[in-house]
Amino acid sequence: MSHKRLIWEEISQLAAQLTNSGAAAMPEVAQVVEHLSRLARVQFKANALQESTLEQQREAINILRATVTRQEETIAFLQRNHHKEIELARHDLILAILPVIDGLGATLNSAKQQLNRLAEEGEAHRMLSAWVDGLWLVYQRLMDVLAQADVVPIPAVGQPFDPHLHVAVGVDSSGRAPEGIVVAEERCGYRTRNSILRYSEVIVSRRVPSLQSQPAAPAEEVRRPAGTTAGA
Repeated sequence: MSHKRLIWEEISQLAAQLTNSGAAAMPEVAQVVEHLSRLARVQFKANALQESTLEQQREAINILRATVTRQEETIAFLQRNHHKEIELARHDLILAILPVIDGLGATLNSAKQQLNRLAEEGEAHRMLSAWVDGLWLVYQRLMDVLAQADVVPIPAVGQPFDPHLHVAVGVDSSGRAPEGIVVAEERCGYRTRNSILRYSEVIVSRRVPSLQSQPAAPAEEVRRPAGTTAGA
């Protein structure tokens, strides 16, 4: 209840007390009492209307706040989903590029082997060398695009085998490297800062124990019939 309404309620009660006490029998006092009563009734209605209006305004403000909150939550949800969709599309695009890079890398390796077989002064060597240089620039450009997307190759050859980064597709028993070291890479792997896009497929060094180092099998005990001796 508002402060003004309390005041007019007290005035109305005072007018009722004057009427009950008989003081309102005097014409002047009766006019004042009637005037105060009328003003009190009018003010009560005005105060009630004002309080009702204020309450409606408060409800409207609360509804508006709730609507804004829901809209902000909806916008945040859409932004999160949109971000996830972008990340998924980016991930799929990168995975589609990786086989292209694999093909370029294999072509470059094959071309370098061909260059080594050709005479350096020959026309074929110069033409193939120029083609390899152009292909190398394309390869480097694709690698730069991956680096800008926070994608880097996974180190493999010469590194200890790590099951979180590598997949062993073969073993090397030549003894040219310590056991558990990656000696060759069949397919390059790639990772981002937070995830593995593709594991490296590698050949891992593994020592084969020699036959001399293996313990000799225990000789089988010869069982003889009971009651016989060794010279029997």
